[in-house]
Amino acid sequence: MDVQEASQSSAGPTEAVVPAGGPSESLARVLRGPVKRRTPPRLRVFFLRQLRLCGEVSLAAKRTGVPLSTVYRWRERDPKFRERWDAIQLQRRDIIEDRLMAIVREGELRSVYHKGVDVGWRRTFTHLASIRVLDYFNRRAGEKMSHNVSRSEAAEPAKEAGGSVA
Repeated sequence: MDVQEASQSSAGPTEAVVPAGGPSESLARVLRGPVKRRTPPRLRVFFLRQLRLCGEVSLAAKRTGVPLSTVYRWRERDPKFRERWDAIQLQRRDIIEDRLMAIVREGELRSVYHKGVDVGWRRTFTHLASIRVLDYFNRRAGEKMSHNVSRSEAAEPAKEAGGSVA
């Protein structure tokens, strides 16, 4: 009986030390720290994190809670933001290219059904989708390059020389 009494007496003080609901809630609030304001620099960082995760500009803007027009305005006005955005897009492109090459090389596993029951797996090789996606990326990269070249200073003297000859 002495052992039971000792275990009951040791259980009693631990229950009395932690009251229900009071200090634990205030402690949680203190540990969370002050509420962070949604300033534009913080929103830009949060947007870039979301862009890295999902890879889609409109979805990242939606998750951030910032209008798409604001995001593109930030991109236009802030060169550092634009560089980070472009770096993330290049990383995403590399990831997609690697995945597509793995699909082309190894194929895709698909379930085989017979009378509504999954009976096995079949490896299929579909090159068409990967070729289309790579073609899409190449067209986008070409548009960006031609867009940058048309705005370059080297392109303007060529236009002036062509105009004086005619």
